[in-house]
Amino acid sequence: MVLWLAAATAMTGVARAQVSESKTSPDSIVLPLELVSGQTATLAVLSADGRIAAGVKLVLSNGEVVTTDESGRAHFLGPPDAGILIARILGTQMRAAADVLHRPTAEKVEIATAPAMVALEERFTIAGIGFHGDADRNQVELGGESAFVLAASPIELVILASAKTALGSEQLTVKTGESEVSAQTALVDVVVYPPDDGVRPGKKAELVLHVSGTTQSVGLDVRNMNPEIVAFRHGQLAHVRTRGGVDNSATIEVKGLRAGDFSYAATLEPEAESVNVQAARDFLQAADKLANGDEKRHIGNILAKVRSGHVDIRGARKEFAKTTVANSSSDLQALIRATGEALNGQ
Repeated sequence: MVLWLAAATAMTGVARAQVSESKTSPDSIVLPLELVSGQTATLAVLSADGRIAAGVKLVLSNGEVVTTDESGRAHFLGPPDAGILIARILGTQMRAAADVLHRPTAEKVEIATAPAMVALEERFTIAGIGFHGDADRNQVELGGESAFVLAASPIELVILASAKTALGSEQLTVKTGESEVSAQTALVDVVVYPPDDGVRPGKKAELVLHVSGTTQSVGLDVRNMNPEIVAFRHGQLAHVRTRGGVDNSATIEVKGLRAGDFSYAATLEPEAESVNVQAARDFLQAADKLANGDEKRHIGNILAKVRSGHVDIRGARKEFAKTTVANSSSDLQALIRATGEALNGQ
């Protein structure tokens, strides 16, 4: 879940998806992190404004070319062999990566992991077995309202809750064919309130983050997107926990450095049980073959934290935060992004 605060206005980030067609250029590919070899899967393309993008042509690293339909999605087959699949939007450098696995077919749908908490209007992922790779053949409801399946594979669904869904603890139900399974998930909303008087150069102020939909204390990671304009007390990333209760909020002290627009990205603290260690390891091993210099060193450091028999997720996330691949090949960037999603349980 990502929320943005730009200047003095709270607004949603590009991670939010809306089920309405966009007329702007495609901005991102929504691809399940895990696919099953030889089985149907569904991907989606979103625009910069978070809406589904129809008529977008993509080429897959196995040679298949697909085009998104009016729902902004496209179906394809997972490659016959295990490995990494890269999807690219034709005419752009936009890419996404997925881990292709060998898995037996399951007739009964089961949920292995589902987030205990998801953010309003943000897509979320559940993992399991028995799902259908054709997204529309999975009937998903949250709080009794139909949810939209953006992307799918037999072992993973990427879901967007209906805007009609009430905040709070709700039942998540997945039905495929005659098989049905349920889990409990809390739907919450995070609102970022800027200081009433703004942030002035040389002055300190407080940023308030409020969570509704739960009275439980919630962990939030907040990244400063404009450190040249404003500063956190310790670095560019702050971790806070809301106080819980009716006023379920937290504050961050910021200091103005100079005049200008500023923004923050606030994310729900990743849930340890939703981390996909195997996918992260597979993406990193593929990235290691493309990297060199400092990139290769950072990737090696992350791999050391997720090696079999000694998994240190917190350490892996810290090492991941040091990795910069802005000037690297597009495939390497896609693999690193996918690693981040796997480590954060997205």
